[in-house]
Amino acid sequence: MTAPPDLIPEFDTIPDVDDIGQIATWLVDAGLDSLELSNEGRRLRISVSCTAASEPAPSRAPSSVETANEAVDVRAPYFGVLSLAKPLEETACAPLGTSVHKGDVVAFLVSGALLIPVLAPTGGAVVDVVGQAGELIGYGATIMRLRPDAG
Repeated sequence: MTAPPDLIPEFDTIPDVDDIGQIATWLVDAGLDSLELSNEGRRLRISVSCTAASEPAPSRAPSSVETANEAVDVRAPYFGVLSLAKPLEETACAPLGTSVHKGDVVAFLVSGALLIPVLAPTGGAVVDVVGQAGELIGYGATIMRLRPDAG
């Protein structure tokens, strides 16, 4: 299956160094080691080492109910438009301060007709909601942060 033409990026030149650096940072943050783009005979492949030292992506300062080293990121398992509410309802899946269990649905990603659940990687309290409802987010993007349960 091929993507619609408007979704295929056109590239006539190699991206500049800053763009390649940003792409490499996104790959590392998402736990990926390479990306390959091809378009009508042109090919760009970026490979990174996930063990290489890199500057952390800028993030918001920790809130008063968490410390930076305690938070566990809830990351997008796919790409799509973020929905923080339950389907067909107006209630939030996991609002700030809510306790969740490992495997609970804390958000959804909408991609066309697909509704992809985002699951809590651990039990704990929601201490920060980073993603904005209605925002298009990429694979591996942080949606919210949890303070894990003790024990």
